[in-house]
Amino acid sequence: MTDQISPPSDSDIELKKKSRWPWIAGAVVVVVAIVGGIVYATSANEDKPFGTNLKVATWSTDIAAEDLLKFITDEVAPAHGITIEPTKIDNLIEINRAVDAGTVAGNFFEHQPFLNDAIAANGFHLTLAAPTFTWDQASYSDKYRSWEQVPNGAKIALRDDPAGQAIALLDLAHDKQITLKPGKDTIKGLPQLSDIQTNPKNYQFVQVPIGQLARSLADVDVIVVHISDVYAAGLRENQIIAREPAPKGSEGGLVVSDKHLDDPNVQKLIATFKDPKIAEFLQTTDNELIRNTLGPINP
Repeated sequence: MTDQISPPSDSDIELKKKSRWPWIAGAVVVVVAIVGGIVYATSANEDKPFGTNLKVATWSTDIAAEDLLKFITDEVAPAHGITIEPTKIDNLIEINRAVDAGTVAGNFFEHQPFLNDAIAANGFHLTLAAPTFTWDQASYSDKYRSWEQVPNGAKIALRDDPAGQAIALLDLAHDKQITLKPGKDTIKGLPQLSDIQTNPKNYQFVQVPIGQLARSLADVDVIVVHISDVYAAGLRENQIIAREPAPKGSEGGLVVSDKHLDDPNVQKLIATFKDPKIAEFLQTTDNELIRNTLGPINP
């Protein structure tokens, strides 16, 4: 979000030079001090080794990954000689920037296609070091109960980011609602709307930011999405018209900085997120939120 700054009033402009210059000089000193502190904090953290207490960030609205991280923190990490400190970050750029800068040891909210977008846009040096789970996919509607009922020309909402859009299109292709151009029918091809080859029912596609998808259901016929993207907003099983498997290559997991890959405690963190206890928990848990939205990675 861009902060809006009000233009100065006439009385502000008419400040006398004698009184204005001391304030300006003081402000410059403060700004230099603040900027210097930020630069120091970043440079001090990015190469600094971690101790055995490691912060791992989740995106603030992904409550399924947050619940899974709690299980890993309580039941898996102690056996690997580390303590995990879960941390919430509500900005999808800053959650990767925090890992890149060494403010946190890792994050636990994204798959490789989304990470690729973040790296390309921001120059981060990050690695998906431990794929851990899959996101269940689904198509939701308040008007229809199956794809067969969805009419020609229906409005279909999907995420507006390249990674989320690609997975939604692969879901639609899986459900035989569209076909994709050759080479664009896998997650590696990262299909976008321009890569649709056939659209037999002439669907109208609406691109929506991830945080607005659940609310957009009232204005469209169907949304296609990770279940965990909309679960916290109250969408439920009786609104699902089709479930789709997570495309191969879209597994979520632990992301760490390339600069810390050789850190012994980060290696312990990676081993923690690769522990087979996690897959067993995903298959057997009584936690309804996790059971309805996440799944283990198939070998």
